[in-house]
Amino acid sequence: MTRTTTISDLKAAVRVLNQMVAAEPGKPGSYVLQGAYGGYQLQRFVMAGGYLATEAVFGGYRPKRELLDLIHAYRAGISVGRYHPESAPV
Repeated sequence: MTRTTTISDLKAAVRVLNQMVAAEPGKPGSYVLQGAYGGYQLQRFVMAGGYLATEAVFGGYRPKRELLDLIHAYRAGISVGRYHPESAPV
């Protein structure tokens, strides 16, 4: 039986993601979890026109399990790029 994904699971995954990219929460380059429409979205803080804003990483709001899987894949991609730069796209 599959374990239910909780908001705590998502928050922990985002916390690890911010640690991986050495981003301070709430600052440009950091990630945050947003919930709406019964789903969740991973957003990244960016500077836009001199103001701090957020942009969706994957677009759309998704069920918790699906977003958690996407965050794990995103973190794996960061690790590959960091530890195997020869595998990074040109």
